[in-house]
Amino acid sequence: MIRPDRIGHVVIKVHDLERSRKFYTEVMGLQVMNVSPEINMAFFASSGRDHHEIALVEVGKDAPEAQAGGIGLSHVAFRLRDEAHLRAAFEDLEAHEVKVIATVNHGVSRSVYFHDPDGHLLEVYCDNSPEYIANLPNSYAGMDKLDFATEEPGIREALRKMMN
Repeated sequence: MIRPDRIGHVVIKVHDLERSRKFYTEVMGLQVMNVSPEINMAFFASSGRDHHEIALVEVGKDAPEAQAGGIGLSHVAFRLRDEAHLRAAFEDLEAHEVKVIATVNHGVSRSVYFHDPDGHLLEVYCDNSPEYIANLPNSYAGMDKLDFATEEPGIREALRKMMN
């Protein structure tokens, strides 16, 4: 049986490598670890501790879009330290005019969902405290909006739209 230590990295297909590089560095705050122009790939890490956590490969502007509701990757989540960092991330998304798809208190965590320039669903989240989670009847069943983003769509509305 394979027993991974952790997920090492994710490779995402993009239409325009430069546009996505700008998003993942300027909005997501990732560090460029390497660029391989000969294969149209760029490699990114959040802290430089790994050779990369995310890689982007350009497949061209005419590549077909993924089908909503079809089989494939749902989203990529980026863990933040705490709720203060989540609030700051929410403000950064607004400042960069990135449309928030949903906010949700999942119980086990608090999350903000949005798309990258190619429509890949991304999540930034922070874990709730163990004390908070211990008082929940089911720590994975939370669906409430975040208290600092009540005007944003909730996860139920967002999921309906994503699946249609």
